[in-house]
Amino acid sequence: MPKPIHKISDYNLNHLKSKLEEKLTFRILTKLDCKKASEAIQFENDKSISESTIYRLFLLEGNKNTPYQHTLDILAQFIGQKDWFSFESYLIEITDFQNLYGVFPGQQQYKSLLSFNIHHGGLKPLYHFLEQFPTDISFDKKGILGKDIYKSLKNNPNSNVEFYKEFHALPIIREGFFELLADPDFSIPDYEMGLSFYLKNIKPHHSIKALQDYIFANSLLLRYYFLKGKKANVLELGKALYLDLSLSEKDLGAVYVFPKIRYFCYRLFFDEATVGFNQNYFDWLLDFVFRELENTNLIETRIIIHTVCDTLQIYPKLQEEIFNQLVLKCPHIFTKFPNYIFQLPMKERLRFVDSNGATFFGAIK
Repeated sequence: MPKPIHKISDYNLNHLKSKLEEKLTFRILTKLDCKKASEAIQFENDKSISESTIYRLFLLEGNKNTPYQHTLDILAQFIGQKDWFSFESYLIEITDFQNLYGVFPGQQQYKSLLSFNIHHGGLKPLYHFLEQFPTDISFDKKGILGKDIYKSLKNNPNSNVEFYKEFHALPIIREGFFELLADPDFSIPDYEMGLSFYLKNIKPHHSIKALQDYIFANSLLLRYYFLKGKKANVLELGKALYLDLSLSEKDLGAVYVFPKIRYFCYRLFFDEATVGFNQNYFDWLLDFVFRELENTNLIETRIIIHTVCDTLQIYPKLQEEIFNQLVLKCPHIFTKFPNYIFQLPMKERLRFVDSNGATFFGAIK
């Protein structure tokens, strides 16, 4: 009896690929990526899909999108769904959510209502629409909304300042866009201004959440200013973070790992702009990093590795040395990736462990 095949749409196939890449933490672009994906699925589920099947499904041009039902079930289970039909039900729910704000999946030739409102200044009705969403909507829906806003702002032919001014305090925008889809490369127009609005009225000593938000946004700004050679801004912001606030490891004990590791790593930027390389501080930082890695999950480990090595781009020789140490320290991270990553330039290697939302969740391709 022949195995049943299943016809799937390009939209569903693209969503499946995106979710698969999210789980694998690398993009499927080559046959070697397909081979590694096949190995990962076999290792976790003890069910096999050949690399040639993955290649035909996701990379082969002219593919008719008619895989076996059994293949789709294995892929759906690998990304956390019961089976393929459960994943299709999830996609229907996500599509219905996007339809609420005028996004029509699979119809790339049309702009969404969300984009039109942002690009043409229709912000008041959009504000009233978005404020109805509670912050406890699902993580996936926050991410979907954040990506759609990210793309609309990035492609806005006009200024984004009014959007930031009007929406910066709206909880769903703070969490779904600013925090989940953080953009450390400042590729979105007027993003510096957006973070300035995000920081309005935050008093870091009022709560752990306020402290976390304060460090998050100011750390992104400090990195941006340093890499852009804006020394005056680095000195001003570094003073606020490291001299006036002057937080210890104990002070940040309850703060999430991402802002915490940024705070301690980006001190190197401030030191470089003031006293130069501080060996004593770096020795402490490295000790702190290795202690933190003893008690982190997969995503937290990736965050630490990327933040440390990204910061060390200002010292390329040291960056290579520390990266190699972290490869040895965290083999469970690097054995997940295709071996060719070690032949890539450091910047490309680090994209494999980049957990910034705009990269990790696929807003930037």
